[in-house]
Amino acid sequence: MRTSTLLSLATAASSALAFPLWPRADCMSAADAAGVVEIYKKLIAAYTEADGLKYTTKDFVDVSDSINTFIHLPLGGPTFPNQEIFNEAQLQNPPFPLEVLSVDAATCDVIALQWQATFGEAQLSSKGLTILKTRKEDGIWKIAKIDVEFNALTWLLNMGGSYTWEDKTFTPEAPDAALKAKPAH
Repeated sequence: MRTSTLLSLATAASSALAFPLWPRADCMSAADAAGVVEIYKKLIAAYTEADGLKYTTKDFVDVSDSINTFIHLPLGGPTFPNQEIFNEAQLQNPPFPLEVLSVDAATCDVIALQWQATFGEAQLSSKGLTILKTRKEDGIWKIAKIDVEFNALTWLLNMGGSYTWEDKTFTPEAPDAALKAKPAH
């Protein structure tokens, strides 16, 4: 056989393994993925303790350098290392509007999405990216890990904080004009 024929066969075989022709029983359907995105919105922006306990796994972890900067944790480490700490932290957060802009990928057990939130004192739009790792437990899809990053400067201003950049201090009442621009979807 010629090298190009072998390469074509190898490519076809690897594609078949990566994208099976039939859905696996342990994979989310499109409807399951949409449901997990709605659960994520509830857990982050309209939290209830019942949802937190029901829809996160026992070995849950949340990782976010954006949040770590606010709560003075080392960058790269877990933000909320377990279900209990995540749930306690979420109980302290007031509800806020969270708009999912797009779900960019969904595999058997992972979802990638973009979102934005506008709230608080500055009313600035903060855009974020989230990767959800899920697992089916007790007959339902639960979130096992959240990896999230977002515009921490606008979030800080929305929370009533301020920051200094290049010798200029920005506050909710006087934010950087560039942050007030409408985000592109």
